[in-house]
Amino acid sequence: MTTAARRSGSMTLEEFLKLPDEKPYREYIDARIEVKVSPEAKHGIIEYELTRYINQFCLPSGLGRAFIELRCTFDRRSIVPDVAFMRSEHIEIDASGEYGGTYHIPPDIHIEILSPGQSAASTRKKLKHSTAHGTTIGWFIFPKDRKIEVYRGGELSQTLKIGDVLDAEPVLPGFKLAVEEIFAWLKP
Repeated sequence: MTTAARRSGSMTLEEFLKLPDEKPYREYIDARIEVKVSPEAKHGIIEYELTRYINQFCLPSGLGRAFIELRCTFDRRSIVPDVAFMRSEHIEIDASGEYGGTYHIPPDIHIEILSPGQSAASTRKKLKHSTAHGTTIGWFIFPKDRKIEVYRGGELSQTLKIGDVLDAEPVLPGFKLAVEEIFAWLKP
């Protein structure tokens, strides 16, 4: 989800991180607090199905895990990607042996899904920043336009459409998903 509402002020990242995490989620970007737009049905379906698909691929081999709306704080920002994939070596486990809470590193794969009322430009900036500061791959999914922008190294590297195949090299070797399949999830 891309941010729509902004709140300016002199809050530091440390002060922001002490605030309770509540919905709609807030992100700390460029010393501003941005409130994420509530998702719509298509967004939620893609978010859930894509997370499930990635986890079915990677959990049996122990490659890592995809998380829905996982807070990631890095490079003086605190964001909540729609889906964040973390390699096994980056997953935090708490003292009780369960998954940890928030992460202080960038996700290995950062995924955003556009919903009506969200700013595509703001989301592109977020993905460019993530992929310039440690995230290997960024995917920006456009349900209405049936396309996916792929970011690597801080820049848009390609736009995929129906007929193309999405991969996650080198993060998830062998992972392939037809773009058409992603958008087929939107039909009952």
